[in-house]
Amino acid sequence: MSEVKAQEKKNSIVTVKDVIFMWSSVNRAVEQKNEDNKPPLSDSPLEFHSYEIKILITDEKFKKLKKEYKGARNWTYAKEYEKEELEGKYPDLDFSSLDSDDLVLIKFASTCLQGPKENRTPSRPIELIGIKGRVQDINGQPVTQETEFSNGSKGHFQFRVSETKYGLYLYPALVCLTDFIEYTGGTSTPDYDSLELEELDDVDVKTEAKKAKKAAAVEAAEAEVDSEEDEPIF
Repeated sequence: MSEVKAQEKKNSIVTVKDVIFMWSSVNRAVEQKNEDNKPPLSDSPLEFHSYEIKILITDEKFKKLKKEYKGARNWTYAKEYEKEELEGKYPDLDFSSLDSDDLVLIKFASTCLQGPKENRTPSRPIELIGIKGRVQDINGQPVTQETEFSNGSKGHFQFRVSETKYGLYLYPALVCLTDFIEYTGGTSTPDYDSLELEELDDVDVKTEAKKAKKAAAVEAAEAEVDSEEDEPIF
């Protein structure tokens, strides 16, 4: 691969269509493990917290991503599931849209804070849109940046490829909800009627990818100076 193509791949935005979201949080900060007992870079309560996206995809799709982005740190913690196992654990959810008995859960995380110790600032949020006019899912339910969605929600996902001094990382960039279950808190799962996915109608994922790529370029330029002290946490 030429140096130019390698650079383009490193800074690319990748779309994964027709996924099921599990245990994800776009707006709620999730505490991450600090297994190395690193000291916090600031007094902010958001230190060691991230926004997380966890997608459930088929084993076949996972193998393709793993081959394309060899060595990505995200793969280390990918977890395999049998569809039957998930159906038994979550009887109210519909996993039939994933046409395989072998499924894989992949975690993507973005730290809530970025920058050097002297200047910690909030990181750019993961963009959240709907399928219809970017503001509704397939059933007409409103989707905004503040929408909380629960296990079993369906949609499309975009991640940003970034080569850091710690290795290759795939950062969450955009979530497009096509059919979502509202998050109600706690561990209970609301009743869920099985619904078919449809392709994006009012949203052009390629256009959204270009927008996200521009935003990622700005973010990458800002992070170039201060990322030396800020290792992603998984």
